[in-house]
Amino acid sequence: MASSPSCRLVLSEQQKRLFEKLSIYCDRYAEQIPVTFVLGFYVTLVVNRWWNQFVNLPWTDRLMFLISSCVRGKDEYGRLLRRTLVRYINLTSLLIFRSVSTAVCKRFPTIDHVVEAGVKQFVWIINV
Repeated sequence: MASSPSCRLVLSEQQKRLFEKLSIYCDRYAEQIPVTFVLGFYVTLVVNRWWNQFVNLPWTDRLMFLISSCVRGKDEYGRLLRRTLVRYINLTSLLIFRSVSTAVCKRFPTIDHVVEAGVKQFVWIINV
């Protein structure tokens, strides 16, 4: 037990007795709950957190399908409206991912980099 020698040098007498009682208690009851059982709960917790983050990523495909089904028209106006809405969605996703992802933040460290990447028509949105 590596923590025992370091604790004995730093702790007061009362803290040493409490540490020793805690060590004996943990040693006595450690065999009742298998470590693999506790490790299974921990791994499940970590995987569930990761999966929830993955599920909650904003996937733009669903929203784009919704826009294409709701904004009707094969004329120029309908096409431009759909394209503009999809550009807004992409810009919003980019701005969100810049605040969350280090890879996206490295690619677009400033708003100027976003503008240089071809989102020039939406500069006024960013400045609002």
